[in-house]
Amino acid sequence: MKKNLLFALLGLLFSPKLLAQDTLTVFNNVPFYSMYHYLGAGQTLPVEAYSQIPQDAIRIHAYELDVISRKLTVNEISALGSSLTVNVTLIAACDNYDRLAGVNLVLAPKGDTTYTWDQANIKRIEIGRFITPFMNKNATIKQVPYTYRVDNIASLLHDSTLMANYDAWIEFRADGYSAAANTEVAGCANRTDVFRGTLTFVSDGAPDTTSNKFFLPISYRQNLNNYNATDVAGQTTRIVNFTLDQPVENAVLYLITSNHGSNSGGEEYNRREHYVYLDNELKFHYKPGGKSCEPYRQYNTQGNGIYGSAVQPVRSWLSFNNWCPGDAVPNREIQLGNLAAGSHSIKLDVPTAVFTGGQGYFPVSMYIQNRPSGQEICRAPYNLAITGQAADSVSLSWTENGQSTQWEVLWGRKGVYSTSNDFYQPVNGTPVISRDSLKKTWFYEMYVRSKCDGGSNSEWVGPVFSAKIVAAKPNQNPNVSVYPSPTKDVVYISAPTAIEKVWVYAADGRRVLESSEAKVNLSGLGKGMYLFAVYFADGQFATHQIVKE
Repeated sequence: MKKNLLFALLGLLFSPKLLAQDTLTVFNNVPFYSMYHYLGAGQTLPVEAYSQIPQDAIRIHAYELDVISRKLTVNEISALGSSLTVNVTLIAACDNYDRLAGVNLVLAPKGDTTYTWDQANIKRIEIGRFITPFMNKNATIKQVPYTYRVDNIASLLHDSTLMANYDAWIEFRADGYSAAANTEVAGCANRTDVFRGTLTFVSDGAPDTTSNKFFLPISYRQNLNNYNATDVAGQTTRIVNFTLDQPVENAVLYLITSNHGSNSGGEEYNRREHYVYLDNELKFHYKPGGKSCEPYRQYNTQGNGIYGSAVQPVRSWLSFNNWCPGDAVPNREIQLGNLAAGSHSIKLDVPTAVFTGGQGYFPVSMYIQNRPSGQEICRAPYNLAITGQAADSVSLSWTENGQSTQWEVLWGRKGVYSTSNDFYQPVNGTPVISRDSLKKTWFYEMYVRSKCDGGSNSEWVGPVFSAKIVAAKPNQNPNVSVYPSPTKDVVYISAPTAIEKVWVYAADGRRVLESSEAKVNLSGLGKGMYLFAVYFADGQFATHQIVKE
């Protein structure tokens, strides 16, 4: 018996599922065609549009739409473990502009061998959205990768109750247009193939066969704006009402949005705060963008008006971009908590969106599940604010949104984008910081981001803007005493004029205490050296160092 048990344990230990990842190639080097061609009566796609996709796949081609879809087999689903990563490789053909593309999951009635795009009895959710780069097929770099961690999708595919009634189809979508490349890219004359692509699933771990799974598809790329696609007239607001027959624990809202509208003053170039509410309670807010697009410059091999010819400083990207050509659009994972049975509502609100000239749109995809995606999320801080400004000193604070205890603050001259004007300031322990000796007459803009385990960073949050920096320092008042030093707790300030405020700084530059009294209690601070900055009602100023034992 012991021998049999040993062999059983060894078999489990060295089973392929535990030692190696399983890779499923869903699509391999499949072609996509222009979304504005082959739409008229009697017009048909080239033979290759069908001969170069899997035999069991279908193609849905319509106005602004080119999709290849195939059903996952029972064996393919059975081989998926609890973790799932979707990898996409997009290969340049004859579209040299930035376009929307993505991967979807469709649940179609069990046993059906095809379906139509708007078929009433299917369920469609967006697994991942990405932006194609400005690619020239003749350049050295001809392809761009995109990756999504979607353990929740693997869990959904192993929902025996759901899959008893549906088959799972994976849609690969890339909507391109070849007109510009026909004249701008050598070898593209008269061609209508816009991209090629490969899509794989990489999975490991034991399948999630637990019960009590919940899934509610809400919307797929449903446009939102304030002029003809809104639930509140004149506002950029989407409201979704739903009813639960039973309570749901650990509900998660999966949300994908991207801002589009490239006209002058368009939404594509203006970053807006987005607010997500559950039952009129704010659950999440975010501002798309918040990162440099320079890492994706390498994939943008066709000249374009986004990247230009020179590297742009981080603050330049932060000033306008909502997404990067060549990058994935974030899958936002919003914790809704436990939901009671009954009626609920979700509201997405973008109150400052303008849509100049009645142009632009935000395609919104949403669904609710009660399983996590497994993606590592470094959550961005919020409530960045200027807490004080005096002479050449500015103090900031913010609120951490996760578990980080390290941050980075980016300082720069307002509206002037040059690396020589940028200063990166590390912050440890407490989300507050001050910086002195700022340049006279400048206005500053500041951003902050969280630094998380594994070297990951959150999106940059901001900016906040200082007032004009004035004289380097107010007049120093020599008739001020700050004592005793060293001290165990209380410090006294003796001065001939009234005290307006006292700022206490730690050795690392953090402002750790504020007061307006002549008696300052340091009992809550650790041992070390502290700088007292004392401001007086008559405009004078004094600094003193104190040692706390």
